[in-house]
Amino acid sequence: MLVISSLLFILATSAGVRAQLKLSRTYDKDNFFDQFNFRDRAYFLKLIKANEPTNGFVDYVSEEEATKSGLAEYRGDQIYIGVDSKERVSTNGGIGRKAVRLESKQTFDTGLLVADIQHMPGNACGTWPAFWTFNFEEDPYSEIDILEGNGSPSQDANTISLHTCGACSFPSLKGPDLRQDCDLHGGANCDGGNNPGGCGVDGPKGSYGTSMNDNEGGVYATLLNEEGVKIWFFPRSKIPEDLANGNPNPSVSEWGAPQANMESGNSCNVQKKFSNQTIIINTTFCGDIIDNWDQQTQGSPECRSAQGGTCESYVGSNPDSYKEAYWLFNSIKLYQ
Repeated sequence: MLVISSLLFILATSAGVRAQLKLSRTYDKDNFFDQFNFRDRAYFLKLIKANEPTNGFVDYVSEEEATKSGLAEYRGDQIYIGVDSKERVSTNGGIGRKAVRLESKQTFDTGLLVADIQHMPGNACGTWPAFWTFNFEEDPYSEIDILEGNGSPSQDANTISLHTCGACSFPSLKGPDLRQDCDLHGGANCDGGNNPGGCGVDGPKGSYGTSMNDNEGGVYATLLNEEGVKIWFFPRSKIPEDLANGNPNPSVSEWGAPQANMESGNSCNVQKKFSNQTIIINTTFCGDIIDNWDQQTQGSPECRSAQGGTCESYVGSNPDSYKEAYWLFNSIKLYQ
């Protein structure tokens, strides 16, 4: 019987038939905040001697403060992760608006990561929200930006990016705002570099921010395996039945073409480059994502209306603008 089972497995594998993915982890109303570390300003000051890693105008708070102030809480069956939208913040201290950064306590090497997002931070001047994964091991450095903003109030399409320290490119990658080279081209410790945008593509309209929220959010599904990295986005009304029922079959035949398809090959061995991925959820403001504030806010002169005309001055003096800068998750699930 064992011989027959083994033979069937080999035949199935050679024929391209995948083993059914099984639910491995669930982050939801029963355990969400227990499964994540709150990374606050004190943590980063000790770790990197900076308020936060991307030079943002943000003050990440502790779990105690986030819970007490209502920036992180359960709302019915959903998980709320917000930013302060009440207080004016001085730019003199260089710290910024209070917000939350979460990093999962467990990592994963392969699997299907499914994020059911009811609401993400809406469009506002200088807002830089991200749902992403990162390898905190020194080697190999790797990052998958699944859902990310760019600080522009007019953004309505998600920006998907991969970052590596060392050669990695995807010549067959297709899509809008195409970037095929993932290598940061940094120094020995991957510091600096002249390719901070990494590789990736933009998604369709309605896959980010206010336009995504207007359609009751949706699901981002990220498949990381030996074949590469595939990322799908499904608006709420178009979630595949197998995914909604908890029996996902992530294939082009079932789900259609992914928003981004980074195929492993000679130019980038995904299984070697991407491992030990930590799930990260955060919202920051301004920082490294802002290259040219005047240019990035063309068509949105209100973003330059605060004294000094900078990103930081607007974020600090307009708390009401960030009432919609919150995440509302139904769940995050990992299938393996």
